[in-house]
Amino acid sequence: MGAAAAVDRLMVEFIDASTLLFASPARLDRALPDDRAIIDLLIATRELFLHSLERRISWRPVLADDRSVLDYLIASMAHQPAEQVRVLYLNTKNELLRDEIVAWGSVNRVDISPREVIRRALDLSATGLLLAHNHPSGDPTPSASDLTVTRDLFNAARLFEIALLDHIIVARQGCYSFRAEGRL
Repeated sequence: MGAAAAVDRLMVEFIDASTLLFASPARLDRALPDDRAIIDLLIATRELFLHSLERRISWRPVLADDRSVLDYLIASMAHQPAEQVRVLYLNTKNELLRDEIVAWGSVNRVDISPREVIRRALDLSATGLLLAHNHPSGDPTPSASDLTVTRDLFNAARLFEIALLDHIIVARQGCYSFRAEGRL
């Protein structure tokens, strides 16, 4: 199959480049069953893209460039089929110590354990946290559970002199920042 035909077939299947880039290998294979080379190239491109976004936030203060953080979180999480919770553990200069997925859930629910997040922060000597999770529904509006866990994590972190700098909900239709909305 030629490049133009492959592009036409992919655009019919995936509608936009973002959906295509973050499609599962199985879905790519269904769209192009006879072109493993293009599928391998798309998967490699995705990994290169995510790696470059991660590098942009790994060597400077995370909050100094909110757009870089949002770009990274959107690329990493917006197209996931199930909810996941990611924590960016930060040092005193708000530089990234570790980026970890701390919980996986279902299409509309994930349990976050403030105790485990704080325990890991103490293990890493982190002084700041940026919590993020995705909403596969596409709507970034926080649920009642999101509000509760944010409050609980904020209060638990404060006891150990750790700052919860933000909780960002990532979705295909945008992001919700608790800090930007005045809820932190």
